[in-house]
Amino acid sequence: MTPAIRLGGSTWGFFRGDDASVWGSQSEAIRRMVEADLGVEVWPTRGRDDPDPSRGEIARMQDACSDAPFVSVHMRGRFWRWDPASFRAEIEFAAGLGASTLVIHPICLGLRLSTDRPDMEAIRRLAGFAAKRDVRIALENVVDSAWALDRVLENLGDDPAATNFGVCLDIGHAFLSEDVGPNPIRRYAERYVDALIHLHLHDNSGVEDDHRPVGEGRIDWGNVCRVMKEIGFGGTGVCEVQSDFGGSALRAIEERMLRLNLR
Repeated sequence: MTPAIRLGGSTWGFFRGDDASVWGSQSEAIRRMVEADLGVEVWPTRGRDDPDPSRGEIARMQDACSDAPFVSVHMRGRFWRWDPASFRAEIEFAAGLGASTLVIHPICLGLRLSTDRPDMEAIRRLAGFAAKRDVRIALENVVDSAWALDRVLENLGDDPAATNFGVCLDIGHAFLSEDVGPNPIRRYAERYVDALIHLHLHDNSGVEDDHRPVGEGRIDWGNVCRVMKEIGFGGTGVCEVQSDFGGSALRAIEERMLRLNLR
C-alpha cells in the first residue's frame, strides 16, 4: 500500500501579491496553518529584501512550529548564492524550528550555468553538518534544471538515508520544463524517484511560473496523483501558492488540498 503524503502550506504564499502594509507576521501565518492541521514550510523572511526576523519573532515562530504535523524551511532569498557560512546559518535556523527538511535551489550550491563546477566536498560536509542537527537537505528543481540535479546526485549519490541529501520535486517548475521530454512531471518524478523526499505543489498556465493555486492552471492533477502513487512516494508536500488569485493564501491552500487525492 502506498504511504500517504503529509500535506502542508508555505508561508511564502501569505506575503505575495498583497499590499505589504497589511502583511501579518511569519509566526501568525505558521499558527494559522497549524490550526488548519497543515504542515508548514517556513520562508525565514516575508520578502527577499525584508530584514531577518527578530529574536522575539523567532521564538514565536518556534512556538508556533512546535505543534505542526511537520516543518520544512526554504532557504531565504538573500542566501541564494554559494556561501557555506550562510548555508550553515540556515541549517541552524531550520534546526531551531524543528524542521526536518531545508529546501535549496541549485544556485545555493553555485550552480547557475551548466558550465559551473560546484565544490562537492564542501557540499558533502554541509550535508553532514545538517545530519547532526536532524535536518535533511532537499535540492529543488527550477525550470530546466535536470542537469543541475544530475550533477549533484552523480557525485553525492541518490540515497538520502546515506547522504542526507535529496530532491524536492517542484510540480509547477517541472510542468514548465522542456529538458526531459514530454510529460515532464512524470519524467522528473521517475528520474529522481530514489532521491525524492519533498514536493512543492502549485499550478500555472504553462507559460509563466506564477504559482497559482492547484486547479487554477493547466496541470493535470489527476496525473500528478497517479504518478506519485505509482512511484510510491510517501514524503511531505506543501502548496506554494501566491495569495493574489482570489482570496487568502490559507483558504486557497485548504480548498486545493481537498482536490488532491494524496492522503
